Amino acid sequence: MAVSSARKVEALRGRGVWVDVAALTESDPKPVLRSVPRDGGTDHHVSRSAGTGKTAQRLWNLLCMEHRGEPYTFAVGFGAGIAGFMAVTYAAWLGCPSLVLVRGNDFDETWFDAERGPWVRETLSRATVVAAISSEMKRRIIALYPGRDVRLVPNGVDVSAWELLPRDEAQRDEIRANPEFDERTIIGLFGELKYKKGLDLWLGALRDANFLDRVGLLVVGDRLDDETIEILTDPVLAPRSVRNPFTDRDRLPGLYRACDFVAIPSLYDGMPNVLLEAMSAGVAPIVSDAGAMGEVVTDGQTGFVFRAQDREAAAEALGRALRLSPSARAAMGAAAREFVRVNYSMERETDALCQILHGAGEPKQS
Repeated sequence: MAVSSARKVEALRGRGVWVDVAALTESDPKPVLRSVPRDGGTDHHVSRSAGTGKTAQRLWNLLCMEHRGEPYTFAVGFGAGIAGFMAVTYAAWLGCPSLVLVRGNDFDETWFDAERGPWVRETLSRATVVAAISSEMKRRIIALYPGRDVRLVPNGVDVSAWELLPRDEAQRDEIRANPEFDERTIIGLFGELKYKKGLDLWLGALRDANFLDRVGLLVVGDRLDDETIEILTDPVLAPRSVRNPFTDRDRLPGLYRACDFVAIPSLYDGMPNVLLEAMSAGVAPIVSDAGAMGEVVTDGQTGFVFRAQDREAAAEALGRALRLSPSARAAMGAAAREFVRVNYSMERETDALCQILHGAGEPKQS
C-alpha cells in the first residue's frame, strides 16, 4: 500500500496539486510527530503507538493549524479503514468533500473484522466520492451503497521505469545461470507470501501436474514464516527455489526479467503492484482472476488466467504456459508490456484522480 499511495502523491504533486500527507506508522514506539517539507506539500509522520484516538486527535490539531492558512479543498483517505475514516471525519469538520480510495483488503478482510469493520461502513456511507480499483469492486460497493458516487480508478505504472539497465541485465544473467535452476522454466513469486497469495494452492497445482522437475521458483519477498520456508525446501512439496529478501525497487527490474513468468495465484486480491510491474518489465503473468487481475490480463494474449482457488485450473494454466516456445513467450511478454503502457499508465491514473479532485460535484460517471 505504501508504494501505491506514494506513487499517487508524487504524481499529483507533479501536476501542481498541493498535497499534505499524514502517514500513520507502526515503526516508531514514541508518539512523535515529524513533519518533512516537500516540493508541493508536507509529509507528516505520526506514530500509532499512543492508540487510535490520541493519534487521530494529534492529526486533527495539525490540520486545524494548517487550515488557518489556505483552507483544504479535499480530504483523501487511502483505504476505507482507519485512513478513510479519518478522512471523511476531518472533511466534515473542515467543510470540504472527501475521496476514499478503496483497496483489496477493505472488502476481502477488514469489512468482516469486528473491530475495524465499522470504520469501513461509516467511511463508505460518508465519502463524497469512492474510487475502486476494479469493476468487480465497484459493483460490490454499489450493491452495498446504492446511489453512491463510485468511480473506477485502476492503479497505474510508469512502464519506462522498468526498462533494463546494464546492471539489471547482469543481475538477470547471474540469476538465470544459478545451477539450482538447471535450465528449468523460472517462475517468480514476488512480495509477501501471506495466506491470500495462494502459495499452498500453487504448489499443489505444480504437484498435481507433475511439474516439480520442470519448474524453478525465484522467490523475492520477506516475512516468510518458518513453515513456508520448510515447505519451499522440501523437494516432495515444492520445486527447486532460489530465495531473495525483498529488495530496493531499483533492483527489481533485473529480478523480474530473470523470470520466464511471474505467478500471482491469489485466493483474493485487489490490484497488485507486482502484476503491473512484471508486465511493464515484459514478463507474462500467470494469475488467478481475483480482484482486478482478470480484468488486466487477457488469457492467452498477455498472460494466463485461471479461476481463483481452483487448483485444477491453476495447473492447466501453468501447463499452457510451459508449452510456449521461447519466441512465443517473449512475444507475450512484449504484448503485456504494451497493453499496460496504453491502458494502465500513471498519466491515466492521475487524470482520473484530478478529474475527481477538480470536479467532485459533477454527476457521477458510469
